Amino acid sequence: MAEYDHLIKAITQRYTQHIAALVRGMEVMVEHVIELDKEAVSIQRMSDALFKVNEDGYEYLMLVEFQTRPDREMSMRMMEYTAIHHRRYGKPVYPVVVNLTGRGIKERYSFDCLDLTVMSFKYHQVNLRELSGTEYLYRGLIGLIPFVPLMKHRELPEKVLEKCAQRLESEVPDEEERSTMYLALGVMASLKFPKNLILRVLEVSRMENSPLFDGIREEWEARGIEKGRIEGERRGEIRGELRGRLDLLFDLIETKFGAVPDSLREQLIALKEPDAIKEVVRKAVSSGTIEEFIATLKQ
Repeated sequence: MAEYDHLIKAITQRYTQHIAALVRGMEVMVEHVIELDKEAVSIQRMSDALFKVNEDGYEYLMLVEFQTRPDREMSMRMMEYTAIHHRRYGKPVYPVVVNLTGRGIKERYSFDCLDLTVMSFKYHQVNLRELSGTEYLYRGLIGLIPFVPLMKHRELPEKVLEKCAQRLESEVPDEEERSTMYLALGVMASLKFPKNLILRVLEVSRMENSPLFDGIREEWEARGIEKGRIEGERRGEIRGELRGRLDLLFDLIETKFGAVPDSLREQLIALKEPDAIKEVVRKAVSSGTIEEFIATLKQ
């Protein structure tokens, strides 16, 4: 979804070393890969983050992709991204998928042709739900705080969110950046926690100074409008079905017993479930007189 993409881009651009530390389990020297020509910009858009890393004198590129849900095509896509970046920059590439929820499907892509193993590719996976969140929550790098709610915790969700918010308040001095991190915390937490819980703990006013807030709010509103439209259509279909069933019921009663008394009509119009109307139709069919039919409705 677009809101995750925007926020992940913001985090990876500002906290490059923190993301690399999440992957490697230690802090390493990191630089952004910056190219200005159109081909390079187009290539970079294919992945969430591309870093140049120097680890104990060994220089390589770290390619990081964040996933909100398992993707059967991920291994093939990561192979393509890795090959393109390796060809472009002439450096070894360390490909990584960070699974925000759940586990990845597989970490390898390979195929043979006749007697040849044409391709054998593997990438590293970080499954946030398998990481113990306590260390990250209390002492971890601040750039990783938005991802902490997605890790394993013994504490209640409210306590986790409260501590995350406290750390952002005390450790991110720039107001605009802090608002973006609050926003990222809320959006990422929504992958695991109910939104009413998140809004109870995190104040929306803390997010509003982020330059990303308006765009994400518009996406949420548009999604809400679309959801409302679909629900409205569904409710309209249900009402139409009920109206049709009631019309058939009234036709049956009038054909079999004559005019429908007003009191009976009001009683039947109050029926709101298709199955209830179906049961009344059965009673009308099996009744010999309208008095008998009305009596069955009281049973």
